[in-house]
Amino acid sequence: MPAPEPAGLFRLDELAHTAVSRAVRALPDGISPVLLDATAGNGYDTLFLAGLVSQGFLYAFDVQEIALEATRTRLQALQQPHPDVRLILDSHAHLAQHLSGPVHAALFNLGFLPGSDKSVVTGRASTLAALNALAPLMARGGLISAHLYTGHAGGLDEACAVLDWAAALPRSVWHVLHTVQLNKPGNPEHLLLMARR
Repeated sequence: MPAPEPAGLFRLDELAHTAVSRAVRALPDGISPVLLDATAGNGYDTLFLAGLVSQGFLYAFDVQEIALEATRTRLQALQQPHPDVRLILDSHAHLAQHLSGPVHAALFNLGFLPGSDKSVVTGRASTLAALNALAPLMARGGLISAHLYTGHAGGLDEACAVLDWAAALPRSVWHVLHTVQLNKPGNPEHLLLMARR
């Protein structure tokens, strides 16, 4: 059994949720937020986003029907008002075909669907296409969170490409924070938080 995390430390997904929650709660009154889960997976991020607001729109993408079914099941248990949720069986690379801006918060949890076929993964090309499509749709004050994993086939290549993409964002428009697990041997995880100024 692994040792528990020391009190006061956050996992990267918790840091991502904290940052996204803060960005969404800072929205002015009367805004009908548009939220995005670019990689629905088992539905945890979609459920988190749905619990943040009682109105607006939430788009969740995945290329696997099993992922959208898991997400749908989690959402059915949500016993509070939430945004209009649209589950989309498609790659996040095509997000601009399904939504338009302004987008107020977006979560990318890259890699593979835990508990499923590990050969079905996000990749450099589709993720860069998604980020390039999303960046101009982001509202001022909007936040993109990208959790990058390097331990699976193609993961390091994808992570390096996304890090390079984020580093090239113009500082006059974007504030970019990069957090990494420096002492995780072999396959460190990275978290990028990209806030539109």
